[in-house]
Amino acid sequence: MKIKFKDIPSGFFKAKVYQIKEESGPYGPFLRFTFTITEIGEFANYKFSGIVKPLSIKQSKFYRWVKNILGEEPDDICTENIIGKECKIFLCKKNNYYSVVDVCNLLN
Repeated sequence: MKIKFKDIPSGFFKAKVYQIKEESGPYGPFLRFTFTITEIGEFANYKFSGIVKPLSIKQSKFYRWVKNILGEEPDDICTENIIGKECKIFLCKKNNYYSVVDVCNLLN
């Protein structure tokens, strides 16, 4: 069997929220959002993650991601309620691995 390796292009992909895990690191607690690519093609069903600090201010990356996943401005959120929601993710190669660096609404 011969296999040719290639890079995944950076860019937007249709995806859905697969999982959200609470974790902790040297800078404190964070949430790891894992997304599954839902587009038809060679990257369908691949999973990629991005991290955000769970800050409760509207200027936070966490708020922007939740707002874009839901398609509306939330007053509060239970993270379990956004599992399975569809969105677009911006996938980018950083330090030799791929990471979700932003989330947009499907309509964008």
